[in-house]
Amino acid sequence: MAVKCSLMLCYPSRSDSLLPGKVAAMNSDHLTPKHSTRFNRILFTMLATVLLASCAKVEPKAVAEKPAGAVVQEVAAEKPAEPVVQEAVAEKPAEPAVQEVVQKKAPKVMSTAEKKRRFFAYMKPFVVEENNRLRELRGRLLEMRTSDALESSDLEWLTTVAARYNLELQGQPDQQFWDKLLRRVGVVPVEMALVQAANESAWGQSRFAKEGKNYFGQWCYSKGCGIVPSQRNAGSTHEVRRFSSPAESVQAYIRNINRSRAYREFRQIRSALRQQKQALDAEKLAMGLKSYSERGMAYVKTIQAMIRTNRKLIAGI
Repeated sequence: MAVKCSLMLCYPSRSDSLLPGKVAAMNSDHLTPKHSTRFNRILFTMLATVLLASCAKVEPKAVAEKPAGAVVQEVAAEKPAEPVVQEAVAEKPAEPAVQEVVQKKAPKVMSTAEKKRRFFAYMKPFVVEENNRLRELRGRLLEMRTSDALESSDLEWLTTVAARYNLELQGQPDQQFWDKLLRRVGVVPVEMALVQAANESAWGQSRFAKEGKNYFGQWCYSKGCGIVPSQRNAGSTHEVRRFSSPAESVQAYIRNINRSRAYREFRQIRSALRQQKQALDAEKLAMGLKSYSERGMAYVKTIQAMIRTNRKLIAGI
């Protein structure tokens, strides 16, 4: 029986017509007005008692169904929280340092022979190229010397070449001019140039070779023309010249050997070997390098020893 409860009393629902119908029938068919009133009171009292007892029964409290969203929210709340990014990064093994990676991937240490071979292979083409250029220049000069009189365009070109080798030309060249110029224009033995480069640049590992591409220790005297040596004497103004390429360094080295007064002996030895139609021997020509270093003759002997030691290696490249 469905029951509704008010603040003070429980009463039958309108949908339940059993009791009201019976009460109405009893009131109308069997009872006198006097007895009907008393009977109604008794019946009402009994009915109220029954209804109050029904309302007093505590039904089990139904668990309200939660919407789907709430369930998901609770499940999500009970799930362990994901670790924050910072914690994940902290737990990840640190990446190896760049230096360690390079060391792991680097090849085994090269042998001394391989280091030397690589250095000579790197520098030799520059020396060969400059020597080839000088051979062509010398050939043109020898051909020009046979002319009785040079045209103005040839004289202009010859004047420029002479100035490059610290010579001055006025008018038509004479025999003395040709002797001086042809003594200065010539090749340098490949072996001598390469071992000097190795000696002066510590096999390409010196500061001046790495920063200034200077492989022969050439100096310059204008402020800012090169690299200031860290151990330069007080009062000195020289710098170690800076070049744009190894090829430029080779060109400047050979030009210095060919025109500087300090290497006049070198040029005399070379001229004598030509006149005797002998090969330009690197060991013999190294005798003209006494002024290349403050060590003098000790430096010459060092270069000669390096030529002998590395001759076969250089020839095989």
